[in-house]
Amino acid sequence: MKYIVIVLDGASDHPLEVLGEKTPLEVADTPHMDSLAHKGILGRTKNVPRGFPASSDVANLSLLGYDPQEYYCGRGPLEAANLGVKLGKDDLAFRCNLITETENRVVDYSAGHIPNKESKILMKYVNEKLGSKDIEFYSGTSYRNLMVFRGGKKYNLQESKYFAPHDIMGKKIKRHLPRGKNINLVSDLMNKSREVLSAHAINKVRIDLGENPANMIWLWGVGAKPAMPAFKEKFGINGAVISAVDLIKGIGRIVEMDVIEVEGATGYYDTNYRGKAAAALKALESVDFVFIHIEAPDEAGHNGDLRMKISCIERIDKFIVGTVLEGMRGKDFRILVTPDHPTPVEKRTHTDEPVPFVLYGREIEPGGFSSYSELEAQNSSLYFDNGAALIRHLIG
Repeated sequence: MKYIVIVLDGASDHPLEVLGEKTPLEVADTPHMDSLAHKGILGRTKNVPRGFPASSDVANLSLLGYDPQEYYCGRGPLEAANLGVKLGKDDLAFRCNLITETENRVVDYSAGHIPNKESKILMKYVNEKLGSKDIEFYSGTSYRNLMVFRGGKKYNLQESKYFAPHDIMGKKIKRHLPRGKNINLVSDLMNKSREVLSAHAINKVRIDLGENPANMIWLWGVGAKPAMPAFKEKFGINGAVISAVDLIKGIGRIVEMDVIEVEGATGYYDTNYRGKAAAALKALESVDFVFIHIEAPDEAGHNGDLRMKISCIERIDKFIVGTVLEGMRGKDFRILVTPDHPTPVEKRTHTDEPVPFVLYGREIEPGGFSSYSELEAQNSSLYFDNGAALIRHLIG
């Protein structure tokens, strides 16, 4: 038996007046997911436990079967794992966004989704100017980078309050800097980065081209080195993850899954959808479980781009779900398609509401559903208040 999980990051949404009180999932042309709903069963899962931030690290830990109430460690350490950055027991890792600030407000959490090449140059420059024997900056993918504070646990910085930049777009920076004891050790770096980055030639060129400059770093998602059992140890099967983002790949490395790199996987609208599906089918020749994560709908939600969110959902249906189903034709498998959390286009940030999933495959009795959507899933009695239990249901 083979198991496939396809995660449409942030695809779930709220009914919109402009769509006739329907959601992007309802109006998108998704024949493959609708067919799965008709032949399989719908349900809902709450992947963000009460009291936890509605973040991708929390939600995807749940989807991989690792209850955040037991294993949550913050986002930074997970991304550090994928970048090959080793953490000591007293070190802290922070997610470090390159952002655009204007008139002391956060106007773009991604600095115009800055290309990798420019991001790497800027992060190297930040490390030269702001790094020290205790502070280290590392390049990740696009705007998603990393800072490590060696020995940072002694300052209790992991207990401070931090704000994700995609949650505070348009809001004043001063009111949303980190808060807590010794927090000036972090906030001073953020403030100093404005002068450092604004003077860099890359940002002068970006402004001349009408692009958002990467003129500040934003630190959040702090955590210490995690301890999680291997996926095979926990579930008795070997697995692989396919994603463009360091977070998902980092989780995969920590739990000793295969991490498959796909050429052209960008973590944005233009990602290599077909390539991810092809890589999943290839991986299933040697592993039993594959976790395919697609970031694009989440980015569209953060950008408030309704048209693109619908388009990305349709691309996933056609190029990933369709390709995987064709490749698995005649084989023994189960497939789960689900968002991790909602990213409503009107809110432009994550929410912690339950999301709809569809499950199809061997010994899954059809539930008589007509399509895959939030509204249709509400007609199902299948509900997981603890999202980490869903994977057990998938693999029986």
